[in-house]
Amino acid sequence: MVASQIQLREDMNLMVQQFQNMKNDQEGEKTNQISFIVEHEKRINEKMNKMEEIIKRSRRLDDLIDYRSLSLFPNVRLPPKFKMPILDKFDGTGCPKSHLKMYTRAMQPLGATEEMLAQMFQNTLTRAALRWFLNVEDTRTHNWEDICKEFHNQYKCNIEVDITTRNLETTKQGPKESFSSFITKWRAKAVQMIMRPSEEDQIQMVVKNLLPIFHKHLFSQYFPNFKAFAIAGTQVEDAINNGMLKKEERSIF
Repeated sequence: MVASQIQLREDMNLMVQQFQNMKNDQEGEKTNQISFIVEHEKRINEKMNKMEEIIKRSRRLDDLIDYRSLSLFPNVRLPPKFKMPILDKFDGTGCPKSHLKMYTRAMQPLGATEEMLAQMFQNTLTRAALRWFLNVEDTRTHNWEDICKEFHNQYKCNIEVDITTRNLETTKQGPKESFSSFITKWRAKAVQMIMRPSEEDQIQMVVKNLLPIFHKHLFSQYFPNFKAFAIAGTQVEDAINNGMLKKEERSIF
């Protein structure tokens, strides 16, 4: 009987010990899981911090300017006592081929090499043309030939406009348009024609398209050239503005 009680007590102690071991194992496993999660989060935070630092560095690099890349040819040097000639600047509305010819023929006698021509070309541009040139990718302007091709392709549309005699004949002076503005507009179209009418024919076309008050005072006069015609038209315009012509003469009919 005593032996049975002792055995029972030992069995119970063993069960309690096993239960305690299981509980300890569960708590240990739970602790290990928590430790793993904490360590994992720590690693993730470290990686995120590194990524943020990389992004910050890349932004700082983007803000830096490679000053050497600002020049097409950093090593080019001008000849001694070289002085840039005064040339008409191209604003994006003229003939690109004519501008290249003018620039090259003015620079080469001064000892300009192709690298110099490329480096100094921007000095002959203004307004929209200058903004365009400064934004052309460097990879497309390795040399003077590349620049000529890019420039011509960009503005060749200026010489592809087909101005015909009919275009000139239908260009009329607006009701509120000054004589000077009309002549400037008309001549801008005329100069784009390769086979332009003679000056005499041009004057006749312009007179037909003037407002009545100008037509009345100019159509019967003889003008030896376009310059003389423009001066006479300006005199009529001045007379209108000064009130020297009667009001009824200024009416449009």
